[in-house]
Amino acid sequence: MEEILDYLMLMFCMKPEGKEVDFNHVREKVERDLKIKDPAIVKNALTKLINQGLLRERKGLFSASQKGREFFKERVLKTEEKLEKLNKSWLIVYKAKQFYPIVKDTILEFCKDRYVGFYCLFTEKRFFRRDFRGKKITIKNWKELKFYLDIHCIDIIPCVHRIGVERPDWLVVDIDAGPKVSFEKTKEITKIIFGVFKDLGLKPCLKFSGSRGFQVWALIEEFEMPKFYTPIKLKTERRERNYFSLFSDFVRVIQKEVDKIEPGITTSSVAEKEKREDKILLDPSSMKRLGLVRVPYGIHSKTGLVSMPISLKELERFEPKMAKPELVAKRYKLRGNEFKLKPSSPDLLLEKLKPLVSPLFRA
Repeated sequence: MEEILDYLMLMFCMKPEGKEVDFNHVREKVERDLKIKDPAIVKNALTKLINQGLLRERKGLFSASQKGREFFKERVLKTEEKLEKLNKSWLIVYKAKQFYPIVKDTILEFCKDRYVGFYCLFTEKRFFRRDFRGKKITIKNWKELKFYLDIHCIDIIPCVHRIGVERPDWLVVDIDAGPKVSFEKTKEITKIIFGVFKDLGLKPCLKFSGSRGFQVWALIEEFEMPKFYTPIKLKTERRERNYFSLFSDFVRVIQKEVDKIEPGITTSSVAEKEKREDKILLDPSSMKRLGLVRVPYGIHSKTGLVSMPISLKELERFEPKMAKPELVAKRYKLRGNEFKLKPSSPDLLLEKLKPLVSPLFRA
């Protein structure tokens, strides 16, 4: 009986406050996930929760009471592993809806004046969306963000450039380790990348990706396209001369600088994934028109972990379990937003790029 009671509380508390569902909806979900086909068992469980004041019934429709929601906040911390086995997707959605109201101001600041994409999560179903009702998604306030959260759009991924601006302002190096690379090695390389950013005169911010890697960001101030610039030639694509190509080439410059310090472990080539299982990709893919990156304090829809900012000092001892939403929420309440980007000049990056794109500047 305890299993079905926990399952029902997860289902009802995951839904928006006041959301009511009928018995058939409940019965279908219980049969699907718990393989319980007897309606009497479901009715008994619902009655027990209603008698405890954790659910309420109105004209044959059921919803979580305020008492039930408060009870479940404590219950979920004690039964997380069990709930994950019952329905991991629901648990991630539930935690996201508890977490985002705490960090909403920072989330909204990073989404401001940008198109926003989402990964949406349902039971055994994860899909991407960047359009709603035929229009690109924008988020202007908490009401709009909450609307998308309520339809399970819980992985928030804003654009690297502002609406109507044909250049990124965020330079993002996404550090994606192959399956044969240890987490400790990934941290070592991340530390080197952070140092390269600083050596190039940039003001980096570091955050966990929410999965197995990290991201280093810098806010790049406005600058004129240099006359010497032509895109680095790639085998896999023809490239236009624009700011998006330039920013992706900035990532390639950084990778080459890292390779000087730690040869052979990193790459910036996204092709032939099977050949980089033992390498760390410094991925330039987001540096494109409508390119997207996971927002600081966003929840990863596969792991349920927060893409949390960390300091370089914290990197060595960092473990993914430290990015659980309930832990990051406590930290945020104490420290506020720890991912504060300051404008950086690209001048030294451009100097390093010259010999890569123009034979006139090669030594």
